[in-house]
Amino acid sequence: MRLLAITILSLFCFSVNAQTSISGDWEGAINIQGQQLKVVFHIEAESGSYSGKLDIPQQGAMGLNLTRIEQKEDSVFFTFFTGQGNGDFEGVLESDSLITGMYKQGMSAFPFELEKQSSSDEPEKILGEGKELIIPAGAVEIAGTLVTPKNSENSPFVIMISGSGAQDRNSDVFGFKIFAEMAEHLKQHGISSFRYDDRQIGRSTGTFSDATLNMLASDVNAIIDYLNDLEKESFSEIILIGHSQGGVVAGKVADENQEVDKLILMASTGVSLKEVLRSQVKQAYGEGVHPDHAVEKEITLREELMVAIRDDENVEIARQNYMDQYRSMIESLPESQKAGIPDIDAFVNQQVDQLVAVYGSPQVKSLLFYDPAEDLKELDIPVLVLFGGKDTQVTEELNRKPIESALEKAGVSYEMEVFPNANHLFQQAESGQVSEYALLEKEFVDGFLGKITEWIKNN
Repeated sequence: MRLLAITILSLFCFSVNAQTSISGDWEGAINIQGQQLKVVFHIEAESGSYSGKLDIPQQGAMGLNLTRIEQKEDSVFFTFFTGQGNGDFEGVLESDSLITGMYKQGMSAFPFELEKQSSSDEPEKILGEGKELIIPAGAVEIAGTLVTPKNSENSPFVIMISGSGAQDRNSDVFGFKIFAEMAEHLKQHGISSFRYDDRQIGRSTGTFSDATLNMLASDVNAIIDYLNDLEKESFSEIILIGHSQGGVVAGKVADENQEVDKLILMASTGVSLKEVLRSQVKQAYGEGVHPDHAVEKEITLREELMVAIRDDENVEIARQNYMDQYRSMIESLPESQKAGIPDIDAFVNQQVDQLVAVYGSPQVKSLLFYDPAEDLKELDIPVLVLFGGKDTQVTEELNRKPIESALEKAGVSYEMEVFPNANHLFQQAESGQVSEYALLEKEFVDGFLGKITEWIKNN
């Protein structure tokens, strides 16, 4: 089951009863067939009424307005609009800090539990504090944070490059500020760093989806040039850390820019985006729902659509062929699953239109058929390669061998380490699935940050 939090309604206020106030932050989960879907409520009381919002981090739905907040003695009711009707939380205030009950959406009902979060008067520590820089990069400006240790003269200097999707400088994923955490750790170990907002995010300008691989690489080159010219800073070496798709950008820059002294690939791909998507689509379909030949046909027609869009030839034919196969797979789903799709034709058209738009964006077109291993073959600098053993987005199985082969051909010194229980974000994981990210501790798996600083200092 998926909660569809699409339509946002106006915020309403409701009467507050005289009993214990439910204002504050409440965090918990809905138990959906053994899967925990995290939910966070933010309830405020003002002038005799309640108002509030709901976050569903695993679905990227934040700040959803609650259309009903009601408290009757020990009973509590929250409602929000899911996009296809109401989602209702009906619970009991077991104590001042615990609410239990049932979440109801349509004909379905699932248990939930919420705990009130304690407030703290202590200011939250800001990770990776530093100097704000605005760097000109051709027609755009790149904004980021320069972090230096106390004795920064001739320190190693790291530039962090984020993965797919427009990311802020912290590479914040469900509250886990990946690059801010890294910057703080590096500073404590005498290493300077710079992390930046992707184009169109934060204080950076430009349009992210229009930025091709060459343009993303040019942004990093502009950062290197700018920092080399800073009068008050001097660095002993320049190191690039690329996470996921950022590793493709980092590898390209390291191949072409002689200023780069070391490269760290963090859950980075060793094959084209097309090959990564093939693996991810197979994984998404799972086993048993569709026959293998149907999944393989869908992927083949999907890749023919990619080629048609790249070459700008026979796009409508490829689109129709893919649409027919996708529709047949939707129609073959069990009735219980199809019940959530009131108009299959409209749903299929919407999904295929989105696919065509994504594959047609300048950035994705530049990456779909690009082989990152070709850049790695040309390197003449040390490389550190890191994988999460439970990574389901960029798997070690698909990407390790191509990277190893490329680095062997380059003849460079390299190290490769797999953290067995880490996911794509290098958190301690259970399944490694994306749906789990928001539920995990906002910290790196043991040994991850230490490996990076140790390698930087020893190579």
